[in-house]
Amino acid sequence: LSRQFIMIETAGLVTFAFVSSLTPGPNNVLMTSLGASMGIRRSLPALFGIAFGIAVMIFLISIGMGRFITEAGATLTIGMRFVGFAIILWMAWQIAAAPVSEVEVREEAPSPTGGLRTFFGTASFQWVNPKAWIICASVITAYLDQETSLFQQAIVFALVFVFAALAGCTPWLLAGNSIGRLLQGTRARLFNRIMAVLLVGSMIPIIH
Repeated sequence: LSRQFIMIETAGLVTFAFVSSLTPGPNNVLMTSLGASMGIRRSLPALFGIAFGIAVMIFLISIGMGRFITEAGATLTIGMRFVGFAIILWMAWQIAAAPVSEVEVREEAPSPTGGLRTFFGTASFQWVNPKAWIICASVITAYLDQETSLFQQAIVFALVFVFAALAGCTPWLLAGNSIGRLLQGTRARLFNRIMAVLLVGSMIPIIH
C-alpha cells in the first residue's frame, strides 16, 4: 500500500471516530446529565471510562472476538440489544427521578445515574451500548485489512478511539456543566426529564 493511501485511510478513520463520538448517543447524553448534576471534576472518571471502554471493546473485536459473537447467532446479539436497551431505560428513569435542590450543591449531590458515574461503570456499559456495537462493526467493515497484522490494526483503532471519545464527549460534558450552573429546583427537574427522554430517544434509530 502506498503512503498516500495509508494517510487517506487513517484520515478517514480519525474523522469517522470523532464524528461518531461527537454525534448524539447514550454516552453523550450521559455526560451532559453528569456534567449538569455533578460538575466537570466529579464526572471525569465517567468520561475516561467511556474512552477506555470503547477502546478495549474495539481492540478485542478487531482481533477476533467479533467473529465469535457473530457465529454465536442472532439470539446472542438480539439478547445483548435488549439488555442494552433495558439499561438505557433504567438510566433514563434514574435521571428523571433524581432529586434536585433549590440551591446549587453539585459538589455533594449524588449522581442521577448511580454506578454509571464511575470509571468501570461507563467502561463496562460500552458492551451493552448498541451505538458502540454499531461503531465497532462499521470500523471493522470499512477499515480492517485482513492481510495486515490484526493486532497492529487493533492497537491503532483503540488509540484513535481513546482520543476520539475524549474529544467527542468532552463538549457534552462542558455543555452540561454550563447548563447545570443555571439549574435549580423546577428547572433542574425539567432538565433531568428532558435528558431522560433524549437518552431513550437516542436509541430509536439504533435499535430500529
